[in-house]
Amino acid sequence: MITKLVEISTMVSSFLVQITNYPETLPPNFAPKRILVVKLDHLGDLLLAIPVFSNLRHNFPSAHIDALIGNWNYEILQNHPDVDEVIGYNSHFFSRGAGPTSLHQTYEIFCRLQEQQYDLLIDLRGDWATIVFALWVNIPYRLDRSHLQIGNKIGLNDYKALHESTRNLNLLRSAQIPTPVSTTDFHTAKNAKLWADKYLAELENSPNILRVAVHAGSPITAKRWSTRRFAELIDWLVSNHQAQIFLVGVKSELSINSEIENRINKKVFNIVGETNLQQLAELLRRCNLFIGNDSAPMHISAVVGTQTIGLYGASSPKRFCPIGPNCAIITRQSMEQIRVSDVVSKISSLVLT
Repeated sequence: MITKLVEISTMVSSFLVQITNYPETLPPNFAPKRILVVKLDHLGDLLLAIPVFSNLRHNFPSAHIDALIGNWNYEILQNHPDVDEVIGYNSHFFSRGAGPTSLHQTYEIFCRLQEQQYDLLIDLRGDWATIVFALWVNIPYRLDRSHLQIGNKIGLNDYKALHESTRNLNLLRSAQIPTPVSTTDFHTAKNAKLWADKYLAELENSPNILRVAVHAGSPITAKRWSTRRFAELIDWLVSNHQAQIFLVGVKSELSINSEIENRINKKVFNIVGETNLQQLAELLRRCNLFIGNDSAPMHISAVVGTQTIGLYGASSPKRFCPIGPNCAIITRQSMEQIRVSDVVSKISSLVLT
């Protein structure tokens, strides 16, 4: 309840700052020299916002484009060609397993941002500090997604059923900024590619082997499919398709995956907590199939083009389903209602290469 109240008060405050301190529209032939994009929330949310950066680069090719994001998301934009600088700031509101930035450090970060003299501020998801920043600095133009959210709530626009990626792009469209790019991408460093190649080369591989990544974790318990059913599915994949199974995730999910290993009779490769985000992306890129809960690895898999099956119960697939060329979802009212046979049927309907 408190979290919801904080979220609503932040949204309303951001909306009020927008309508009282910034022009309603951008000027004709607007050509900003420096742009700051704020997106403080979680990894999957940032992946779904990447088309914003790509469209800004498309429309303003000579602009310097910076991103203010949580440090946990740094690797997502570290090598992206449409982002010139990544600035880390851990908001108290969005921190999961990472310490929030101190008040003193926050002040120093925003002082440095003030010196950049941005022409355009785009707030896709901020907090109280970014609202204060919008009031404090002399940035002539600002686009704020809260403006669209409030408009939806009072009936000015129909925004509720839209996918998260479309919501982000609609902010640019509201300012008459064309959005020809709708796809998301994840650019990784060469060493991440080399790591994935070396790791897989050291395993026992046969021609046309089916590689399947499985992610059983989530910070939110209601989003997790049961370890018993994941184990049953893995046994089926190995028995029927001789699949090579990779358990993936972060260190905090080790106990979940240990439960799965204890339940199965087949060999799997448990690399939970052993990869960074870019290494995980390159491993998933080399897999034929990903199966997992609504989570960051699911979105990474979709973005790199791997055939992805997302499992949905507690969250909204309409708003947060994976986007990519090879995505499928299974959705029920709760995760408990998803049966192993549902996933087997979905796998059997796919063309696995």
